[in-house]
Amino acid sequence: MRTIAGKVAFVTGGASGIGLGIAEALLDHGAKVMIADLRQDHLDEALARFGGRGDVAAIAVDVIDREAMARAAERTFDAFGRCDILVNNAGVGVNPSIDSVRFEDWDWVLSVNLGGAINGLMAFLPAMLRRGEGHVVTTSSMAGLLPTANNYIYAASKYAVRGMSDSLRLTLAPRGIGVSVLYPGLTRSRMLASAENRQARFGPTISAAPEGGPVAPPKESGMDPREVGEAVVQGIIENRGYILSHSEFRDELAAHFEDILAACPPPQDIDPGRQMLEDARRNQTAEAMRAVEALSARL
Repeated sequence: MRTIAGKVAFVTGGASGIGLGIAEALLDHGAKVMIADLRQDHLDEALARFGGRGDVAAIAVDVIDREAMARAAERTFDAFGRCDILVNNAGVGVNPSIDSVRFEDWDWVLSVNLGGAINGLMAFLPAMLRRGEGHVVTTSSMAGLLPTANNYIYAASKYAVRGMSDSLRLTLAPRGIGVSVLYPGLTRSRMLASAENRQARFGPTISAAPEGGPVAPPKESGMDPREVGEAVVQGIIENRGYILSHSEFRDELAAHFEDILAACPPPQDIDPGRQMLEDARRNQTAEAMRAVEALSARL
């Protein structure tokens, strides 16, 4: 997608933090944006920033509500005619002690972070497939690349988003649709206050973070969300599979993946059936990668 100008984007979690930064960057590059968020007061604040301009609209929607997401897609098509860019960004986090974690903690985070992304795909992807073009960005986290103690629920959701996006990138390239996954580090956002928006069905957040858990960041620390938004726009333009905004993780990432490679066994003699399956997998992947390269060259 070499040109953002004139494109239409739908951004979940778009009223604050990374989502708002992405929306601002897309607007600055000439896109029209439908901002989606759970809270109307946050949407009102976001719209006030844009001064009533006609290329941005907003809708209150809970991403875990499938019917509501379908209606949000219809509203977007009614307002702007289509959707070229889907940004699945809405996310929440909870960090309970392993001694007090409840099913509801798992259900809440996975319903929003993974289920919300799935609902976005199901609501918007069919129209992209019919048109044979589009781009999907889903927000993971550095927690989806690097393990951290006492962060297992959030990490589970973000690793899942990573795997889903990697496979969709290969699956959708032959259909003219690019896929990127965003891995931000610490960014100024309302993430640490996400428990305020926990849906009633999941009960209250009563599990405290264990001692020795992640350090609470100083107020107003983290990258400017607009900077992350610009990285996302450039990733869309260049059809990057991975969008990383924070350089401080480079050495840790290298060490982590070296550990994985070091765990591989030495070359083995394998039976013909196993070799046949592996060859087929490699050929399928190579063909899909050629489709990704062709799409990137064409956009």
